[in-house]
Amino acid sequence: MELYVKYAGLVYFKYFFILLVALEFFYVGIDVLTNLKDFPSSANTALLYIALTAAVALSYTLPLSLIFALILMMFNMIRSNELVSFYALGVSKNALIVPPFLIALFITAGFISLNSTSFAYALKFQKNLTDLAPASEDMFLKFEGKYIYIKALNGKGASGITIFDIGSNSLSSRSSASYGEYRGKIWHLRDVNTTSLPRDITLGGAGLSYAFSGESEALKGFDPASIESIYATSNVYSIKDAIRSIRTFADQGVNVATIKASLYNMLFFPLFAPLMVLILYYYLPVTGRFFNLALMSFAFFIVTLCAWGVFFVLIRFSLNGVIVPELGVIAPIAALFCFASFLVFKHR
Repeated sequence: MELYVKYAGLVYFKYFFILLVALEFFYVGIDVLTNLKDFPSSANTALLYIALTAAVALSYTLPLSLIFALILMMFNMIRSNELVSFYALGVSKNALIVPPFLIALFITAGFISLNSTSFAYALKFQKNLTDLAPASEDMFLKFEGKYIYIKALNGKGASGITIFDIGSNSLSSRSSASYGEYRGKIWHLRDVNTTSLPRDITLGGAGLSYAFSGESEALKGFDPASIESIYATSNVYSIKDAIRSIRTFADQGVNVATIKASLYNMLFFPLFAPLMVLILYYYLPVTGRFFNLALMSFAFFIVTLCAWGVFFVLIRFSLNGVIVPELGVIAPIAALFCFASFLVFKHR
């Protein structure tokens, strides 16, 4: 491994670690002071709350730390004439950015993979510590030609389940169960009362028929995690749950645009940091002899914050359904990728 690769990588990682810790402490401190009146009284719960707050902050502090680390590293190298020395020794412009870019990309990939785990629900867990979350209530959904009403859903169990079976554009039966549990990708219902309507309603013909079953199975694949995701107001999902919800409800007439926006946010928005690392690097001056480095570094910080703010607003618009998620999340990241690739090929 070349010496400049080790040097650039270690210096970049050092600045990144310092900035990440500083921003995490700042975010956690502000959050604790803001919510001091609702802060948990138990020491163990308080520590758990702080840890969850730090996890929530990563989505904001991680990309900014990755970009700010490059700005600090490069401007210090410019001030000490290290950058121009590397170029004079034959290190190409593209080669010098490879170590910081790969570190930023690797850290970003790790963060994206974390969003496939329960880490993605850190915000939900944090709020539950200060405000006990009740069970989801009064849900009405369509699934595979059936309309389902759930009085209360709590985890993998539900009470007050009513299933309206629609056949040939008319109601064919109504089943109600006192309780149901989701096991083995199917709902196991208890105390099921079923009322069936005759196919041909004629005077003097067959009437309603009634049936009772102590236990029955129904609604295969009607995942409770997907149900809660549809009715959640905080748009909190993991990557796995978002994909499961989209697959479950995409063909059921349910609007899944906000779930797509959340999924794209977890998969693509973190790539903003490594792409901005590339773009900003190619606009850095070689030497500080003809520039005011303090003013220029300030301008780079402002540009980063403005770009991050624009992307953040577009994502919020996508999550609120104002614009389609492909336009609000994927298109800006794709534009950044194309521009960064253009700069790389330009400086070959």
